[in-house]
Amino acid sequence: RKINVILLDNMAFGCINNLQIGNGMDSFGTEFRFRNPESGKLDGGLVPVDFAMSAAAYGCKTYKVSSVEQLEAALADARTQTVSTLIDIKVLPKTMVHGYLSWWRVGVAQVSTSERTNAAAKKLNEQLAKARQY
Repeated sequence: RKINVILLDNMAFGCINNLQIGNGMDSFGTEFRFRNPESGKLDGGLVPVDFAMSAAAYGCKTYKVSSVEQLEAALADARTQTVSTLIDIKVLPKTMVHGYLSWWRVGVAQVSTSERTNAAAKKLNEQLAKARQY
């Protein structure tokens, strides 16, 4: 059996990073960054990961896609393969829809000295008051 995987690589746990920032936190452990020699912290440039190379090492047929035409060709070819495939699409970090046009119930500190966190807690409590019980 085989699977075809489409990987949107934003060089991070971008979804979780987006939720952190949107809920009054700073980014914590969700971006793959090099150590900055000046600060000594992991706040340097983003670390590129070659997921296509990793998948190929496991025997997958891989495609690196950077245009709609390449994606269409990769999808068509992936259907004909007898082995699992990976279509690797690099996307710009932090280009997601903020909040995903919906409300996510995630943990937010209810007591904080941060105004951003207090605002996120207030918003959470307002949304919880509107939530339906199932």
